[in-house]
Amino acid sequence: MIDICTVVFQEELDVLKLQARSIELYAHDVGVIRVITNDDCVVDSAWWGKLSNQVEIIPRIQFGSTWCDNGWVSQQALKILGCVVGTNAWTIVLDAKTILTTQQNVFDAQGRPQVGVLEIYPVFEPSRQIINQLFEIDLQQQLGPGGVPFFMNNAKARDMTTDIEYRTGIDFAEWFQAQGRVTEFMLYSGYLQSKNLIDTLYDTKTFAINPCNVCHSEVAVWDQKFKNMKQATTVSVHRNAWSQLNSTQQQQYRDFLKLRGIE
Repeated sequence: MIDICTVVFQEELDVLKLQARSIELYAHDVGVIRVITNDDCVVDSAWWGKLSNQVEIIPRIQFGSTWCDNGWVSQQALKILGCVVGTNAWTIVLDAKTILTTQQNVFDAQGRPQVGVLEIYPVFEPSRQIINQLFEIDLQQQLGPGGVPFFMNNAKARDMTTDIEYRTGIDFAEWFQAQGRVTEFMLYSGYLQSKNLIDTLYDTKTFAINPCNVCHSEVAVWDQKFKNMKQATTVSVHRNAWSQLNSTQQQQYRDFLKLRGIE
């Protein structure tokens, strides 16, 4: 079985309901569905239908009392902490807007997620430098798909936070938020590299995950993005992209999800 972890805040509740429906339809061998609230929003486990009894709703206060105003930063720390308390071997980490559109097993015969590796984009150089200094490595690649859905090993997430607290002498969440520019999945990739565990835990040659995400700067290429969605394993449209789509484009997306049984 595999856990699922999503971090959500108030403005994302409507799309979280769609994600919940997609999990009910397309996730398999699901353990705990862990939903961490990053503000005072109210989440209803009934949104997950037949999986509602597996939903665990956790307010972020349970992971510490000091959270920065930057929700992007706190969200990343909470994604890791949601894996730290994972009860199964693996957690699929999602954004609230991530919607599953097909059922697929991404594990190889050795039980490794088939996620591949990616080169690190120059925009993430500040994060790479922080990670290199922390773990005394030269990080050149990160585990795929680079964002969500991301498969994190729960035991290694626990080991990583313990290791960071030992190295820095401060609480993991406080350290992470103080960095400002470190990213969660690069940090995890760097930790595994420092322990020579990447190829032990992951199939880095095969890309079994095919997400299609639309951010605010990609609205101009919506037609191509929408075409890509039809072959994707997960889809998402950022709220700042959604507000830029015209009514026809928004209806295209709704109709696409409806065809997948998600409404």
